[in-house]
Formats: sequence, structure tokens, C-alpha cells
Amino acid sequence: MTRRRAIQAAAGFVGLARTAATQIGGNAPAPVDAVRQAFESAFTVLDQHLTELLGKMRPDYGNGLHIWASGNYLALWPDDFLYPLMVRPSFMKPEELTRLSGFLADSILDLGALPDRVESSCLPVMNPGPTTGTPHGHTMPLQLPAAWTRLLDYFRMLGATLDRKDEWAAAISRGFDQVPFSCGLAYVNPQSPSVGYGFHDTEAITGFELMSSLILYRGLQRAAMLFDGAIDPRVVGRWNRLADGVKANLYRLYDPQQGAFLAGSVDCRQVNMWANGLAYWLVDEQVQKSIAHWFFQHRDQIFMSGYTRQIAESDGWQRHIFGGGGGAIKDHGGRYVNGGFWSTGTGYVLPVLARHYPGLAVELVQKLVENLPKDKFAESRYGDGTGATNPLFITGVAFPMIGLRSVLDRRPLIDFF
Repeated sequence: MTRRRAIQAAAGFVGLARTAATQIGGNAPAPVDAVRQAFESAFTVLDQHLTELLGKMRPDYGNGLHIWASGNYLALWPDDFLYPLMVRPSFMKPEELTRLSGFLADSILDLGALPDRVESSCLPVMNPGPTTGTPHGHTMPLQLPAAWTRLLDYFRMLGATLDRKDEWAAAISRGFDQVPFSCGLAYVNPQSPSVGYGFHDTEAITGFELMSSLILYRGLQRAAMLFDGAIDPRVVGRWNRLADGVKANLYRLYDPQQGAFLAGSVDCRQVNMWANGLAYWLVDEQVQKSIAHWFFQHRDQIFMSGYTRQIAESDGWQRHIFGGGGGAIKDHGGRYVNGGFWSTGTGYVLPVLARHYPGLAVELVQKLVENLPKDKFAESRYGDGTGATNPLFITGVAFPMIGLRSVLDRRPLIDFF
């Protein structure tokens, strides 16, 4: 795609989206055709940008493997790598995915725990944070068994041959065994906090933890299906029981005064927008309406230029794994996790808004399509709007596309996990 074509496509989308947003006020009934056309056009523009970025960002992993990197993150994370394939499976051929699964097996299967990421040298890195330096936590991030299971399951669906499947089943089982569950939900010890969900990796969200619980819910379901017959049936039974337990116990994190779910039950008792965008699909209609209304009521605090905060409070999360002054990452002044606005986050909330406040949804995606190229496809924007972080962040293009795919396919977002 040429830059001129990208500009023309974006300009055409912006005009269409503005027309649709003008026609759709607040929470008024939506002209369905106009809204759908706006979302389809947004997807097309983002797809063109994604294709161009993937062509530029392909470090050599050896053996003919060229795996894209997202921004400055020069390694393979199971989430970041997979998101582009979820919206454009043609980016890698089945034989490439088969070779990649072998590369990952060599790195991971003889470890005692699942890694945060794998570097191009085949070196596994076990925790978020610098490769040689102080990690962000002292235990495996809780979401990882689900993230690696999702990666393997998509490889299977895209035609790859998954060698050493019994060893993968054992490794994934060890990963799930290391996740503390209590009262049906993923648990982070308030007395010794560590990382739950990767995009919150600088924050001490403790007690029952929402985001990891939701991702583990789908990961456990996927693992039970993917490894059925490759592992003891009692393990599969336990995975299904744990998944059922997450859904049955979500109420423990619901705050009826807020009308939304809290990130943690002890520390960071704050409404987590991204997680509410997933929890929405597991609750009844009244709670769904309440979540959507919370987004709408707080739109001025949580949305900026098409990007979406993790929480509404401008000063960020209430407890940090690093000290409040910034620690190893000076992220507590509205520049990153705490108070920053993320393009990735927009993918989580967009399907909810599209169902209840389509005008706001169109406006949000319109602004994102306008601003991502201006910000050089940055990972996030500063809370005060003065700058952006980490350019050429492929995840920040791909995940909003997943949100759009959820809307266009009328498929719950959580099904993609």
C-alpha cells in the first residue's frame, strides 16, 4: 500500500464516520447501515496500515523465520504476536507456523514454567521487565497459560502441525497449576503482589483479580478442547471446573454502586475498562447495560483521540509493584499505564459501545483512525495529550481490528480469547 492510498482511504473513512456520528446521537437508535459501513471502512484502513507495518517489522529468528515485532518489543510475546494473525491469517503460511511452533517448543517445553516471551535467539524470558535486570514480578504472570494456549490453538486452526503435543499439554498444565485460584477467581497475594495481566505489569492489583480471571476462563476452555486425549482426563475435568468457577464467581468483583466490575478486590479497587469489555459478555442484560452506561458516563475521562485508558482516574492505579515515584519505569505521571491512553484498550470497549451507544463508538474509532498515523502508530498517548510512547506498535493497530471484527461478525469479544 502506498502512503497516498493510505491517506485517501483514511480521508474517505473520516468523512463517512463523521456523517454516521452526526446521524447517530448519544444513545439514540442507530441507522444500522451507516454504522456498519463506518466500521467496515475503519477496518479496511487499519488493515492497510497493519499490512504496511508488518512488512517493515520482521526481525530474523533464523531457519527462515521472520517474525514481526511490535514497536520496541523485539521478542515474541504470545499475545502481541498472535493479534495480527487473528484478523489476517494470511500473514503466515501453515508451514511457517509449524516451524515456529517447533522453535517455541525448543525454547519452552523443558522449562518448569511458561515464559513471558521468547527472544529471537530462542532465549526465554520468564517475567515482564528487562531481560537482564529487575523483573516486574517474582512469579509467572497469571494470564500466561491462557495466552500460550490461545497461540497454539490458533496455530492449529490456521493449519499448522503441532508436534510434541503431549509435551505442550504437560507444559500448559504446569502453567495452570501455578495459578492461584481462590473462591473461583485468579488470586494475587496482597502481601506479596506480582503480575496478573501483562498490560498491567507495573501495577499491584491484588486479591481476586478480574482481567486474568477472564482470560484464564477462555484459556481453560481452549486447553480442555485442544488437549483432550493428550493428557489425563482428570486434568481436563479440572480445567472445565475452574472455567465454570470463574463465571460463577464474577459477582465477587462487581460493585453495584459503580455498576461495573473492579480490577481487584483488595488493592486497585478501580473500574478496569478493558476487563469490563470482556466481563460484559458473561453477564446478564441488566449488568451489560450498566457497564455500557458507565463507559458513557465517564467518556470524558477514559477516551482521548480514539485511545482508551485502563482506569478513569487521571493519576492512575492505586498501588504499584514499583514505588510510587516511578521505580524502574517512570510510569506514574500519566505517561504510560498510570493515566495514559492506549490504542489497544479501544478494541476492548468498542463492541460494548457499538451495541448501546453507536454514535460514541463511531466517533471513537474515527478519532483512532485519524490519530494513529499522526502518532506514528504509538502504543499509548500521554495523559495530558502532549506526546506518545513507543511508535510502530503493531498490537495497537491489530487489537482495535479485533474489536471491529467482533462488531462486524456479531461475535462476543471474549470468544477471541
